[in-house]
Amino acid sequence: MRWLWLVVLAGLTFYAQVAWLPLVRPLGVVPNLALGLVVLVALEGRALGALVVALALGCGLDIISGGNFGIWMGTLVLAVLVAAWIRRSGLETGGWLVPAVLVLAGTVVMTLLVWSALVGVVARWPVGSLVGRLVLECLLNLGLMSLLRPVVRRTIKPEPGDLYG
Repeated sequence: MRWLWLVVLAGLTFYAQVAWLPLVRPLGVVPNLALGLVVLVALEGRALGALVVALALGCGLDIISGGNFGIWMGTLVLAVLVAAWIRRSGLETGGWLVPAVLVLAGTVVMTLLVWSALVGVVARWPVGSLVGRLVLECLLNLGLMSLLRPVVRRTIKPEPGDLYG
């Protein structure tokens, strides 16, 4: 039954990412709610479930975005794989540090991938503006992740003796 709630949560995240968050756009930055969800699911639940969520969200977001196919999916899958590796290595993932670092790293990777796709198109790069937008996006993604964490924890309740991986 928990998988049904995870599907609903992933569907709501997809809807928010494509329909609601682009309307908000503080200072032209669209927050990345999907990244926070897959990181939290990978740290709180099974890696296989997080990988399925990452593939589904990534593929859907890549299709909707109309940009270079694979940027969303690749970033989300990479975030799940790193989170699962960290969890299996025995590090404490119950605090705020590991999810925050993973969301920040995922935000930077995704932004650099998007910027690298624009290298041949843009003649002049306003570095100060780009760094400011990256910092704002990191802060927004951390805020969304912190709001999403109690929902994910309630959705994915570990059972006694449940193996993760």
